[in-house]
Amino acid sequence: MKIQFPFSCLLLLTAMSSAAGQLEASKRQTTIYRDAYGAPHVFAATDANVLFGMAYALAEDDWPLIEENYVRALGRSAEREGEAAVTRDWMARALEISRFSIEEYKRATPRMRGLLDAYAAGLNAYLAAHPSIKPLSGRVESWYPLALIRYKYYLLEFVGYAGLRQAWTARLLEHGWPVGRNLPRTSSAPDVIGREESPFGSNEWAVAPSRTASGHALLLINPHQSFVGVQRYGEVHLNSREGLRFSGLTVFGFLLPYMGNNQYLGWAYTDNMADRGDLYAETFDDVQQPLRYRYGTGHRDAQSWTDTIRVLDQGRLTAREYKFWKTHHGPIVGLADDNRPLSIKLARYEEGGWFDQWDAMIRSHTMQEWKQAVARLNVAYMNNMYADRAGNIGYIYGSAVPRRDTAFAYAGIVDGSDSRVEWQGFHTLEELPQVFNPSAGYLLNTNSTPMTATHDVPYKREQFPRYMIGSEGDNARAVSSRRVLESMADVTFDEFARAVWDTRLSGADAIISGMTDEWNKLKAANAADLNDEARALRARTDVAQALDRLSRWDRRADTASVETTWLVLTSERRGVADRRRDTAPWPWSRALAESSDLLQKRWGRSDVAWGMINRLQRPLPGAPNALDTTRVSLQVGGAPGGLGSVFTFHSEPFGDVSPRIGVSGNSFVKVIEFGPTIRARSVLNFGQRGDPASPHFFDQASLYAKRSFKEAWFSEQDVKRNAVRTYVVSADN
Repeated sequence: MKIQFPFSCLLLLTAMSSAAGQLEASKRQTTIYRDAYGAPHVFAATDANVLFGMAYALAEDDWPLIEENYVRALGRSAEREGEAAVTRDWMARALEISRFSIEEYKRATPRMRGLLDAYAAGLNAYLAAHPSIKPLSGRVESWYPLALIRYKYYLLEFVGYAGLRQAWTARLLEHGWPVGRNLPRTSSAPDVIGREESPFGSNEWAVAPSRTASGHALLLINPHQSFVGVQRYGEVHLNSREGLRFSGLTVFGFLLPYMGNNQYLGWAYTDNMADRGDLYAETFDDVQQPLRYRYGTGHRDAQSWTDTIRVLDQGRLTAREYKFWKTHHGPIVGLADDNRPLSIKLARYEEGGWFDQWDAMIRSHTMQEWKQAVARLNVAYMNNMYADRAGNIGYIYGSAVPRRDTAFAYAGIVDGSDSRVEWQGFHTLEELPQVFNPSAGYLLNTNSTPMTATHDVPYKREQFPRYMIGSEGDNARAVSSRRVLESMADVTFDEFARAVWDTRLSGADAIISGMTDEWNKLKAANAADLNDEARALRARTDVAQALDRLSRWDRRADTASVETTWLVLTSERRGVADRRRDTAPWPWSRALAESSDLLQKRWGRSDVAWGMINRLQRPLPGAPNALDTTRVSLQVGGAPGGLGSVFTFHSEPFGDVSPRIGVSGNSFVKVIEFGPTIRARSVLNFGQRGDPASPHFFDQASLYAKRSFKEAWFSEQDVKRNAVRTYVVSADN
């Protein structure tokens, strides 16, 4: 069976969405209030109009990023980025992102279609008001946000989580069809698709009234993502008289904010690792009909189609035709080392529904309503952390987990010809790990196991299928979070807001203990048993002095801390050696000595404060993500999350002792107190706007570097009182 899906089919909905938009165009009107940090507070009479205004405001903030996100989701980035983007575009076409997004839009409820139309109308109104902007796609279609969901979560993340390696996809692109014929067996490095853009972690806490001075629940929202690119966050506050009222973060190009709070409740997310996708090795063994693959006791027909990817090459676009295939499991996305073609199946990919669930969650007033919204499990993953003004707190290991035959293992490649490994629906919300209102009075998740969400969780690991709970452990950030939360008694909102920036490195204890033990063994060793390098190493007074200071250190990272510099660099040097499979003795002592030598060479001294190296700077648009020493950068006291810093901050180049740029970590931090009136504070790592000429390009960075916040105004009175700019946007102006 052969079918065709030319890229031109993407124009099918243009007339449909245009007509819908014109019907409501004269009614589109919204008021936008900008506060002192440029955050948009969007007020309108209807839910549709408030999303029209949200789209317009975020386009003002960073239209180039919105367009970049959509272009990548549509599989057209090679038209701008050239050869480097071809594989990504190929994967977007193989996954049929556009087709499934169009189909989701067609079958959407009238409410959801109206919201999508309004959002697209807002972006197109912005483009109409700025005719000098010439978007690649001409205009924004209503289904683009649905495509961005599939690109951001599925292509960039879930494909890799399922275990697909870049080398396997490259092999298929190189050799094409017929797959697996007359090709040598290979061995590829385990580098998964999307790894370079995969999440870096997140923190979420909820504190019950029993631990707070006010008697109100507290919530921390703290995603850790890349500081640039598709994941860069924007902040937005919606206030519709029709009911869509919410303040939180969003991705530029998303229909809705998806973490934050309304006037009754709020939630945070961290990534989890439930098994929500499988790779299938397909068996094509019919010589006469090469598209037939084995399944059960018989065969099925694969589908094939061609599509054209245009690639920028020396200033000109060249068209390349590619062939694609899929089985009933999903598209063929690679060739394994043994040349077996691999298809992929991902939870909730075809049906979608993420924005439907978020819409229902946003409009919830009670814990029961919120849980009913989450029970849809259209949002295919994430640890949900909840708090409300009734004093409830809760945690759900949220994921659309396919129900499977437990007689088989699903962590690697699955035999696609065996019908017994077929999915049998999905587990329900009630079957997932969850806890509400624990006796300990707190909940936490730091991409950690649900088994340590609080003290004495009401479930055991053996209650759940092996495939349901992923590889998460009790990581160092969880240890630090637990220490902070268990110390809270009558905690005030101000104290809570300070605690979320904690930098005590819980992972330092084991590392320093290991370093000290190894050093003592080296010092005690018989000289005759040591080679020249080892004898020279143990004679180094700088290493001995550094270890002495590290052993007496309070383990807190800070801009003035020399010990933080030593610990981070030594850990990184040890990591480099481990990746090289370096088996030479005394690895910790050698790593510390190397760090000291590098610091001495670069700075003329080894006792360099962490803030001299660890810097926050926003790259200019189009510039490489590297520190520009001619521009302003700020010292930051945060540290890598793997060492246990709640204030997580990763800087690159990895292992470098020169001033280096922050690339990921605390990308948005918000604290909320759920009293009769919402109290909230928030901060972005850079600022709301993407234009370097804007005062809001880097204005929140100084707050961030000082571990501080701005107010996140929520009530209409506070918003209007603190607005520095107010304007009306409509389809007419």
